[in-house]
Amino acid sequence: MKLEQIRERGIYTLAQNRTEVFDNLIKDTIISGTGTPINGNPAVLKRANKKVITNALILAMIDITKENNEIEWKKRYWNTFHCQTTLVSLKDRYYTDYCKNRWCATCSGIRKAYLLNKYYPIISTWEEPHHITLTLKSVKADKLNKRIKEMIKAFSKIIDRCNKRNRRGKGMKIKCVKSLESNYNATKKWYNPHYHIITPNRVMGVYLKQEWKKEWNKNDYLASESAQKVQKIDNNEKGLIEVIKYGAKILSDPDPKHKKKRKKGDMTGLNIYANALHTIYKAMDKHRLYGSIGFKLPKEEKEEVAFKMVSDFETWKYKPKQMDWVNTENENCLTDYEIDSYLDYILKTCINKELH
Repeated sequence: MKLEQIRERGIYTLAQNRTEVFDNLIKDTIISGTGTPINGNPAVLKRANKKVITNALILAMIDITKENNEIEWKKRYWNTFHCQTTLVSLKDRYYTDYCKNRWCATCSGIRKAYLLNKYYPIISTWEEPHHITLTLKSVKADKLNKRIKEMIKAFSKIIDRCNKRNRRGKGMKIKCVKSLESNYNATKKWYNPHYHIITPNRVMGVYLKQEWKKEWNKNDYLASESAQKVQKIDNNEKGLIEVIKYGAKILSDPDPKHKKKRKKGDMTGLNIYANALHTIYKAMDKHRLYGSIGFKLPKEEKEEVAFKMVSDFETWKYKPKQMDWVNTENENCLTDYEIDSYLDYILKTCINKELH
């Protein structure tokens, strides 16, 4: 409860007994929103799994910030480590606070669901949506920040140029959904930032690809034909998920030959390169990764967040050793989560903090 709210309720007075004040604070708490269902909800177990993965990765990146003396980034990572640390449950629903950071698996998942609901109604009306990948030659860590800024500027320049032609009756108006992400090549220690784009048809996708190559190959050959992809989307929802799924790929294969032979779902030999992820998150900081161009989304009705004081609630605290939220009164576990043996192996042995 905030100090201002305590004052409004008349609790913060010199005349009142301190024990009574403390008892009132324990009995009451403030919740907001609609909460998340608990019983029979598979999403709760998934969040326990995401919490385990996020915490392991975050602790590795906190160690990196300590080595680099990056105080602000250390604070931001600790903020994510404490994301959803305390839950309040009431009538089979739980309420909590979220860090809303890109490197939090749970918050990224919530953001993905929001964007999917936001863009899918538009994309589902497009006659022949295509998935476009636009990329450049990879760069080393010290050049990644500059490359991302250049790519954002270049893409904006291309859109402006195409739309100016359209106004003169010489070309098409660009419509698309775009996202920016980056991969890491552990063998060569290169970073590959690239755009994922969905266009309404193949013609517009090819048009964007041509303009991208023209923009980057003026003075140097940075955008090869083979690296740019234009593919038809057979499932609109899966295509959109491919665009908005992440800003940085968490699992990387140090052996490119094995990567080509890997079957779907096979995680053998994969590593988590914490230092590389930290480099990517820093380079993408303060940049908008997702967006739409050339069309307007329906106006969203702003829902006022309702706050209410409740007293009949249970409190759960996250215990990293138990990998679960534990009831503060009876020691019951919220999800009874048990980590998969292979995931446990990856998190204990495959998080790599080496410099690049």
